[in-house]
Amino acid sequence: MIKTVIGFLGIQSGVVFSEKMVATLGGMLAIFFCFYTTLYFTGATSSVAILPSMGASTVLLFAVPHGQLSTPWAFLAGNLISAFVGVSCSQLISPITLAAPAAVALSILAMHFTRSLHPPGGATALAAVIGGPSIYELGYWYVLTPTLINCCILFFVALVFNNLFSWRRYPQSFMRYQSAGYHPDTRSIKMQHIHEAIKRSELVIDASDEQIKHIVDIADAIYHEELIAGFVLEPGAFYTNGEPGRNWSVRQVIDHRAHKDPSLYLIVYRVVDGDRKGTTDSCTLHEFVEWAEEKMRPKS
Repeated sequence: MIKTVIGFLGIQSGVVFSEKMVATLGGMLAIFFCFYTTLYFTGATSSVAILPSMGASTVLLFAVPHGQLSTPWAFLAGNLISAFVGVSCSQLISPITLAAPAAVALSILAMHFTRSLHPPGGATALAAVIGGPSIYELGYWYVLTPTLINCCILFFVALVFNNLFSWRRYPQSFMRYQSAGYHPDTRSIKMQHIHEAIKRSELVIDASDEQIKHIVDIADAIYHEELIAGFVLEPGAFYTNGEPGRNWSVRQVIDHRAHKDPSLYLIVYRVVDGDRKGTTDSCTLHEFVEWAEEKMRPKS
């Protein structure tokens, strides 16, 4: 019941404390610099100096810096295009009860077409309609000030701050992932396969191809760790893959070279029955454990 409720609500899994604090500090610095730098250059009143939507953008840029919705293109184009749409709706559509929903809806459409989906863009468009006289007086200057100025400041702070920490990078294209180990199931999966799978799913996924591949590799590594944890290698023992037909075979372990890394743990075996009977070969512990379905004992 609890798992069902958690799944329905979509409660996120927790992140390490250090990541929470880094995101918190980054967000605070971003808004601080954004607010006072905008005031310095524009001399505007506090209500116009910084857009509320920048708070939402800050959450994405510092709490989810590797997300697709946080990329520079999504952040900059999403906000600027939405600002233009919002101003257009405020000037061309009356009353405000129609202009406001039209601004949000059309900004979503525009962001989709330009591949710059950035949720705070909807708030940027809405603010152009319901922001009051100080916003109306700006007209299309609203796209440049405060929107563009706000975006440039946040982008610069995100670019500098996020790259101070080895486990995060901004833009996410700067991120490099280390291999989690040997992955017999996923090593043939390429970036183009992940990309094509996302296209066919018709889902908006807030992760890059590289991030998804990295997660798949780690999941595969965990799967093999679990397999190895329950496997006890017995020299001289007989193992079978249990597959029906011509692929069935029985191997006898005749030698092994232990290593703490399972991907470097070498096993030498002889095929005593079935496919390739009479041959001798070797493989890693990873490969052998995945192949072996059960241990066998010769009939006396």
